[in-house]
Amino acid sequence: MKHFLPFLFFFCSIVAFGQLQVVVSPADTTLCYHDSITYTTLVTGNGNAKVTYKWQKNFITLTGSGTTDSVYTISKVVESSPGLYRCIVYLGPDSAISNDVILRMHPRMFIDTLYRYNPLGCPTVDTSMKPLCKGQFKTLISGGLPPYHYQWSGGHSQDTIVYGLCPGNHLFTVTDSNSCHLDSLYFVDVLKLPKVDFTFSPRDTIYLTNPTVQVSFPDSMQKYLTNWTWDFGDKIRIPNLNPASHLYSDTIQPGEISVRLSFTDFNGCDTVIKHILTIKVAELDIPNVFTPNGDRINDQFAVELKDDRTKDYREAYLATELLVFDRWGRKVFNQKNYKTNDWDGDRLSDGTYFYILNCTGQYRDEVFKGSVTILHGN
Repeated sequence: MKHFLPFLFFFCSIVAFGQLQVVVSPADTTLCYHDSITYTTLVTGNGNAKVTYKWQKNFITLTGSGTTDSVYTISKVVESSPGLYRCIVYLGPDSAISNDVILRMHPRMFIDTLYRYNPLGCPTVDTSMKPLCKGQFKTLISGGLPPYHYQWSGGHSQDTIVYGLCPGNHLFTVTDSNSCHLDSLYFVDVLKLPKVDFTFSPRDTIYLTNPTVQVSFPDSMQKYLTNWTWDFGDKIRIPNLNPASHLYSDTIQPGEISVRLSFTDFNGCDTVIKHILTIKVAELDIPNVFTPNGDRINDQFAVELKDDRTKDYREAYLATELLVFDRWGRKVFNQKNYKTNDWDGDRLSDGTYFYILNCTGQYRDEVFKGSVTILHGN
């Protein structure tokens, strides 16, 4: 009796007329979402005659591609795919109905979130010229059959979070306890650094007699930074101050020195910006004649820096004072913090005068003495 029942079940599941018989495989199947399956038929008793096929789902005839072929493929199993499938075979006036096969689907998994937090790769490089990969992603999965196994490409994974991602495309795969998997591509972009730059005030050149420099970046950029440090190239560093001023020691030598601004932005990326500061000896050009005749050419007593006549020579000193005497020793002009061209000698007669220009420096003073001739002309 035990051997008779399986035979009876198989006999009843294949309805045949005459010698025509059809068997569909595979039988009962449970698949994952988006898996594929192909049902094939085995037809016997048909000889060399032409056979036609009609596939059904839940006893309703299917239409569309492949529904009248000997094989029927579901390329991607979805929620509407599970059910009972069978195939009816026709051979002239004869027909046969196949066994019923059952398609089931495991619970579908969902990626509820795949989001970035501090997610992007910093565009700077380390000493080995490799990208500094600081990208991070986090995910939340539901459905399927927990627990899940997470596999991240391009980084160091720890369950739902991945660290150390470099810029580029990456693949995330989650697999549940039914061995069903779900893939998702994610892209790690390169962080756009805040456009931070700094400037020297007043200029990128200082003089040994006044070796003080002030640096600053726009206040509007400060909201993008978590911390920063000024490096003045002489082992002096000033953190988290803007603007910042620095006085070089009396041992500083003429030449070029690198001033750096190192900062960490709100994404955790480290950046260094470098500019060159030039250090010079102040050399003055003091005239020995000027012509206050109103032609706007050499009308005033102009004291200028030889290296750049557009600069105010007072930048090279802490303070200045100009004294002018006539040939009898009488003081005819005196001005502290003398600004070039302030003395025009307009009320003085033609002749030779004598000047003393006292310049106060940070570590030493300089005194310039000489004579100047005034020529009003016609």
